[in-house]
Amino acid sequence: MVRALLVALLLAGSQLTFAQQTITVGAAPAPPTRVLLWADSAAHNISPVELLRTYAPIETKLDALPAAKRKEHTNALMELSQEKKTSVESQGDLPADGFFYEVTELFAASGRADWIIVKPMGEPNRKALDDLLRRLAVFYQADRFAKPMAAPYSNGYFTNFGRPREKRTVLTGDSIINTLEAAAATTRPDTVKYLYFNHLDLKDVPNVVYRFPNLEELDLSKNRLTQLPARLTADLPQLRRLSVLFNQISNDSVFITPNKHLLALTLQGNKLTRIPTSVRNARNLESLWMGNNKLSELNIKAIKKLKHLYDLNLYNAGLTSLPKQIRKLKHVRVLDLYYNELTGLPKQIGKMRRLEQLAVAHNKLTSLPPQLAKLRYLDTLYVHHNPLATLPTTFNRFKAIRLLDLSYSRLSAFPAELTTLKTLETIDLSGNNIQVLPASVTQLSGLKHLYLRSNPVTRDDAKIGPYAKVIDQLEAQNTAVYY
Repeated sequence: MVRALLVALLLAGSQLTFAQQTITVGAAPAPPTRVLLWADSAAHNISPVELLRTYAPIETKLDALPAAKRKEHTNALMELSQEKKTSVESQGDLPADGFFYEVTELFAASGRADWIIVKPMGEPNRKALDDLLRRLAVFYQADRFAKPMAAPYSNGYFTNFGRPREKRTVLTGDSIINTLEAAAATTRPDTVKYLYFNHLDLKDVPNVVYRFPNLEELDLSKNRLTQLPARLTADLPQLRRLSVLFNQISNDSVFITPNKHLLALTLQGNKLTRIPTSVRNARNLESLWMGNNKLSELNIKAIKKLKHLYDLNLYNAGLTSLPKQIRKLKHVRVLDLYYNELTGLPKQIGKMRRLEQLAVAHNKLTSLPPQLAKLRYLDTLYVHHNPLATLPTTFNRFKAIRLLDLSYSRLSAFPAELTTLKTLETIDLSGNNIQVLPASVTQLSGLKHLYLRSNPVTRDDAKIGPYAKVIDQLEAQNTAVYY
């Protein structure tokens, strides 16, 4: 569980180094941090396998700690991960020809990195390797520290530098074309409904797409487009779904003509700092994905008049706050805010009356607004990986909540506010500091799944512990308890 958590945290953005020679960073009296490729370790008279006998895996260290201390160390690794990500990304553009790699970090008991050992996947570009090494060296010159422990320890993870080249996946079937050659050659363009031109290294939208008057779906993801031309919505009157995922489209380069046919638009992974104003011209838009951009703000004005917009994805969008005007998104039913930098939610979110699913996991929320309980249709709430210590007392007023994920927060007690929620089917409280399992939890007659892993209350064999009777009663009520 701990390894999965650390891998997920570091996949969200931490990026490290490659080199064929050892790089010395830092100054006396502390020993230097040494950075090298796993393949070059013999040339430096070291053995990573031998080193790992001295630097025990972080998982074994954390499992032996009390929950509060375990959380402290996990949070410290999160903070160090974010610092690395910020440092690497702030030093220039990331390579277009990126790659995946595995990293083993070896920390002294003080928390200072002794070794960074890197194992690249495939055959990365030499220039990109050197660039990544340089960026890491800049980071470690400041003597960045992880959390001290009683003995040296290691941390391993898998991540990427830039966008790795991927093998192109294509869909086949009736009414589908996935190559430019086939698009140009077909004698029945009127029968084609789906064009998948993903991963073709396109710099511009090819004119051949306009051959297809009945086109319903166009996928231009993972190319090098810098503009979304107006002609796409003007000259393709049946176009329902359009994706330009992971391109290089910037502000003022998205042109959408007034239309009623476009239903789903994916602008994820571009160079946008705001929702393009022209999005409002897609009057019947139902789904808008803006994640993996770096939004300076959430400009509600661009989408507030979209009466059919029910799915708004802002995953990893760089948001630090939400505006009060979010109350104007009255038709949104699914709101994804995973992996942002939110420290709070405005109380006006309670006026998004049709909201059914809300995901605010992996933010920096220390509290939740009581007004969330006013969302009468909310049935799914993901809040995990936030430093929450308590819940609003109003949470006992939820009318439709079925799934509530509060794992890896800072809760020290089972939330009493939840024990009266008859609609609740799944509660995840893993990775907290819960020490008591109250008998009142058995009042949750609709509960089907209760996750309590990595809490003091389940550290020993819960089936023979002081709360065995509570667990037995839950299981007798057909509630699966995970500990």
